[in-house]
Amino acid sequence: MSKNTVKPVLTRNRRRRRNRRGRARVWVTFLVRFLTGRPLDGRRYSNATFWAKATRRVGVPSYLVTWRWWAMAAGWQKAGIRLTLVAAALLILAEVVTR
Repeated sequence: MSKNTVKPVLTRNRRRRRNRRGRARVWVTFLVRFLTGRPLDGRRYSNATFWAKATRRVGVPSYLVTWRWWAMAAGWQKAGIRLTLVAAALLILAEVVTR
């Protein structure tokens, strides 16, 4: 082993710590996007905001993509649907568990 090499154990520990922080950041980002009704992949598909629905598509030529309601809906509408589905799933799960 020469003088200028890093010991493998130290490098491995640093990588593990960095991966844990990275995973936590990914989960927090996913949760925030889920709760606010934003696209989960981080791309913008329309000019919609949380309160206002979209008037046009952004980034992708309109002739390549079909116009979907989901892409044009306001953030509060998407968040409401997502949270309703999660609440319904939790209620069904709680009902199954209590029986």
